[in-house]
Amino acid sequence: MLSPLPRRPHHVSGPAAPPLKAGWRTLWRLMPYWRSQLPLLAVVVACSSVGVAVTVLAPVVVGRTVDGCIAGAAGGVSSLLLRNLAILAVMYAVALFVGWAQDYAMSVASQRVASALRSQMMSHVLKLDVAYFDSHGRGDVMSRFMSDVEQIRDGMGQTLVQVLSTVVTMLAMLVTMLTLSVPLTCATCLCVPLVVLLSRYVIRRSRSLFSRQQRATGRLTSVVEEGVSGIHTIRSLKADSLWAGSFAAANDEVRSVGAKAQVNSGVLMPMLRLLDNCSYMLVAVVGGLMAVGGAVSVGVIQSFLLYTRQFLRPVNMAATQVNVIQSALAGAERIFEMLDERPSVVNSSAPLASPQKNCGDVVFDDVSFSYPSGRKALSHVSLHVSPGQFVAIVGSTGAGKSTLVNLLARFYDVDAGRILVDGVDVRNYGVAALRQLMAIVPQEPTLFSESVAYNIWYGDVRRRSEADVAESAALAMAAPFVERLPGGYSERLSDDCALSTGQRQLLSIARAMHSRAPILILDEATSCVDSRTEELLQEAMENLSAGRTCFVIAHRLSTVRHADKIVVLDDGRVAEVGTHEELLRHGTLYKSLCDAVFS
Repeated sequence: MLSPLPRRPHHVSGPAAPPLKAGWRTLWRLMPYWRSQLPLLAVVVACSSVGVAVTVLAPVVVGRTVDGCIAGAAGGVSSLLLRNLAILAVMYAVALFVGWAQDYAMSVASQRVASALRSQMMSHVLKLDVAYFDSHGRGDVMSRFMSDVEQIRDGMGQTLVQVLSTVVTMLAMLVTMLTLSVPLTCATCLCVPLVVLLSRYVIRRSRSLFSRQQRATGRLTSVVEEGVSGIHTIRSLKADSLWAGSFAAANDEVRSVGAKAQVNSGVLMPMLRLLDNCSYMLVAVVGGLMAVGGAVSVGVIQSFLLYTRQFLRPVNMAATQVNVIQSALAGAERIFEMLDERPSVVNSSAPLASPQKNCGDVVFDDVSFSYPSGRKALSHVSLHVSPGQFVAIVGSTGAGKSTLVNLLARFYDVDAGRILVDGVDVRNYGVAALRQLMAIVPQEPTLFSESVAYNIWYGDVRRRSEADVAESAALAMAAPFVERLPGGYSERLSDDCALSTGQRQLLSIARAMHSRAPILILDEATSCVDSRTEELLQEAMENLSAGRTCFVIAHRLSTVRHADKIVVLDDGRVAEVGTHEELLRHGTLYKSLCDAVFS
């Protein structure tokens, strides 16, 4: 027994959380990706611990050297200086090595995290509906894969190391300073609360700006991508200035928002340096007064002066990365926003992995559909297509022709009614199993930067022998021009290859023929083919349609006149159905279409 049909969920966005809470939530969601890199993070921790030890002990050695020189060392001042300088040289050499090892381990870990994020994003994108890409520009999606992931890789990698080093270093220094002098420790730490409050204030103000900057960058990428892909249209319409204006507006937005974000975050570092200098002067004054009274030695004061610089240095270094951190969190939010999208087209709880019979019988039973925007596309459409029938779908622009075949392929789910393929509701098939029954040729041909043979057998790796590929190309009338290419079927295609739009479409049709699917869908696939090639293609399609159910959206009379059934759509409804001769005799809308368009 078939499982219940899946309900069509809606994309719901929750209420916006306060910026700081949202930042912590985003950071928490990133943690599982870093937990998978625990071995490398352990190396980072070990190296950081050694570096912290050097950072904490070096001022102590310097202070004792100063005290020894003042008091006069037993073995001589020169011997003391040489011995302690050698100790410091070894300590700093070790610090240099562990610093390099720490950066290397962190770089490898962050690259793996970035790779894992991209893999998850790609896996999720493959599950998303066509509706998601209708509402998001290609440049925006590309920006999430590239720019946003790079921000996370750079920002979060630096942040983890910085936070780890900051916390451990400050705790170790605090303990060491307390053992040397409590009053001087209090003087050193007096500016820390001000540093924390100032950093928190700046972060709160700049976080929303960095989020806006990432979104503006995505829009800029979309403008560039659209302009580059449509450069022929822009040049032919002499619209260079319009594209330049769109680019300038998007670029100005990135510049304006980016400048505000950088200015807001950049004010932090000068303020921290001021507090650092104030802390240094305070320790010098308090230490000098204590030294006059004999409470501390000059060496201890020297150690604390070094600690003062080093105690606030981790905080200062972290502050310099505020803009990087904010960009990383903003990028992570955009990535998780995409990962939180849920497809409306989902499998039922027990989907059919393969059809019980493979005939190509299709039934539209009182189908109605509206797009997420609310636009009504189809209303109470009922239609039966028998196996092997050649069906032409015609109608004016916006009548619902492409929507009809998109629902058949289940790029969207119907709002009401049902669509049956071989007697089974399409929502009871697994999505992949359903689409294996169909070969779709879109209006705009899509080729990949691979060989001609690869583009023909793409999607059907089982039949990629040279004979199978050549047969499919011959059926699609693509063999003559392919064999004239320098590399033949091994010729690598690219954006600048010398193939016409019609030739690209022929290769796209050859790919559909190669699939041997029982249902063939051509969405105005012959619109870019010249009349002579179309005649040859009509003959090939007649041979191909034997035993296959064919849906053809056509704007040419030569495509529809030999169809077994012509479906005329008008404003989302089936207005007329019949053969070419029947509709010319009894139809009104079809006859007017023939007079106005086809002829």
